Amino acid sequence: MSDPRKATSAQRLRHRTIAQWRGVEDGPLIDIPAKDISDVLSKVMKDLRLTDRMQLDHVVNAWRSAAGDFIAKHSVPENVQRGVLTVKVGQSSVHHALMMEKPVLLRKLNEALGKGKIKDIRFRHG
Repeated sequence: MSDPRKATSAQRLRHRTIAQWRGVEDGPLIDIPAKDISDVLSKVMKDLRLTDRMQLDHVVNAWRSAAGDFIAKHSVPENVQRGVLTVKVGQSSVHHALMMEKPVLLRKLNEALGKGKIKDIRFRHG
């Protein structure tokens, strides 16, 4: 709002408070509409790829419960791209066991994360 005569008392108070907080002289009254925090937060999370990271945290927790303690100690979910979960495996014997249990693991993961979230699991040595 460029015309200070049309500003409400709440807007003038807000303007003076912000100017005082910033340590500057009280300049022209400008009314910039506030943005909803959910809009700003979703954009920041998308820009920083934090949504992918949050999704991976959910997958890691679901992996622990689906695979069991022993397998979870010897494997690490690395990423999910287009519904394909990539799991890093340290030993060939664990890789073989996971390949044999793949259908059961897929079912358990989709029960925990939501139907259709994980379409396939790929295991890689590392």
